[in-house]
Amino acid sequence: MLLFAMTVLAALAGTGHGPPVWTAGLAAWGAAALLWPQLARAQKRQALLLAGAGVVAFGVALGRGGSPSLLGLLTQNTALLGMLAAVSFLRLLRTPEAGSAGLPRGRGALWRTLGAVHVLGAVINLSAVFIMADRIGADGKPRQDQAAVLVRAFLAAALWSPFFAATAVALTYAPGASPLGLAASGMALAVVLLWLAGRDTERSSGNRAADFVGYPMQASALKVPAVLAVLVAAGHWVVPEWAALAVISLAALAVVCVVVLVQQGARAGGHALYGHVRDRLPGMSGELVLFLSAAVFASGLRALMDSGGLWLPFSAFGVTEAALALAAMILLAALGIHAVITIAMASAWLAPLQPEPTLLALVFVQSWAIGLAAGPMSGIHLALQGRYGLSAAQLARANVRYCLQAYAAAVVWLAVIGSVLGVRLLPAWS
Repeated sequence: MLLFAMTVLAALAGTGHGPPVWTAGLAAWGAAALLWPQLARAQKRQALLLAGAGVVAFGVALGRGGSPSLLGLLTQNTALLGMLAAVSFLRLLRTPEAGSAGLPRGRGALWRTLGAVHVLGAVINLSAVFIMADRIGADGKPRQDQAAVLVRAFLAAALWSPFFAATAVALTYAPGASPLGLAASGMALAVVLLWLAGRDTERSSGNRAADFVGYPMQASALKVPAVLAVLVAAGHWVVPEWAALAVISLAALAVVCVVVLVQQGARAGGHALYGHVRDRLPGMSGELVLFLSAAVFASGLRALMDSGGLWLPFSAFGVTEAALALAAMILLAALGIHAVITIAMASAWLAPLQPEPTLLALVFVQSWAIGLAAGPMSGIHLALQGRYGLSAAQLARANVRYCLQAYAAAVVWLAVIGSVLGVRLLPAWS
């Protein structure tokens, strides 16, 4: 119930007509305290390290004579967490059955599967991967090449989908970025990454993916994603003063409530919604504690920067600096450091340079889309390992060549977007 209160309070605060956002932060921290015992030891250790580093940064800032504000501990990732909780309700929507016909095979099946998991995953998130993996895998277990296709296409949606955690994180840590500008620029790069993912799969198969078993996509499965996309776009246009995350949260909750109540009736639908709050929302305990500890870390690091700053190798943030930052973030992701941590760190570190916010947000979503594909500790790889017994390390290694190609495409796209935004191309070393 605390998580549901956090969701509603964060969404209302984002409209400018509700309670202050710190009220949602109080609910989030209360839920985290109750859910702490059920966390895995590794999750607890990571959270304590992050929060501990933030506390040390606060201490150093105070020692330098600074006066850091602690309000960020209640506001820094609260809207993001509310959006993630709201989007989790999309799992209640029924996905149309694929039918009993034989599964499609060959190159056409490969490319249709790429498009299907990309579009559906952009809205219903990781559940789309599991729905398709269960369907296309022999005995419900996908082959490694099938899993690689699902991972790459799913993560590419991080570049543009407003329902993806990556977009929410990017907009949170790059304040002032244009949500529509980020979505438009990210969508164009996502098309390129899907092409790279499919081409790499064809080349590595030895027979141009002639034996690839794909997902039988139906047009009816696109109805809900289309409705959500229209609602979010309309919300940005009709009430531009509302925060982007609030629009996404309210759109997701509204669609789910209407569809579930119409499909199941008031009694059964209400029970399903309550069941999700009671049984499924506590399942986001790992995300909750990670983002709250990241808020402590980011707030402390920002306080440290405000009190005297840290060394920066360059004096401005242009295309070259963006490319270097992206390379470092992808490398850290490959070493097992979550993208949320690297984004929080990069945001605070680069803040004195006053980077162009949309360009910075684009770097953040690129690091998510590419870095997590190369990271053995990324959530999607660990989820596939836990559910299907696939090796997370092998899945990550199989994506190395694709990630190198994707990084090259991302750098070229950064140069294109940078020129449109009027950002300098050559570096400015300090």
